[in-house]
Amino acid sequence: MNEFHLLARRTIKNTTIVTVLLAALWALLPQYASVFAGLTIGSAVSLYFAVSVARQTEQAAEVALFQVKKRPSIVMVFRIVMVMAAILIMRIVEKKIGYVSLPGLIVGLFTYQFVLLGGFLYKKTS
Repeated sequence: MNEFHLLARRTIKNTTIVTVLLAALWALLPQYASVFAGLTIGSAVSLYFAVSVARQTEQAAEVALFQVKKRPSIVMVFRIVMVMAAILIMRIVEKKIGYVSLPGLIVGLFTYQFVLLGGFLYKKTS
């Protein structure tokens, strides 16, 4: 496995762990349920983004290395749809638990970037 595959797998694994931890905190700390609900929903969408970026990069490498013809994808449209789906999920959850933090959702959307940055900083200091 090359370095990119290891980085992608580690990022996806760590983003999954963060998402599960946020979901557990949502369940365990009811006084902060609105914040952790937003963070969890955003983090779940961020996990999708991490998998999508890894897949896109692999496809770009195939095109570059093997001169494979690939149809252009509409990945940006899927990302916009996923953000809209996160907002819809937030509205559905709001009916059940009350207010869901929109700033928490927005911060949660950047979870995989934070995980990636944390991995680089950890590797740099080690």
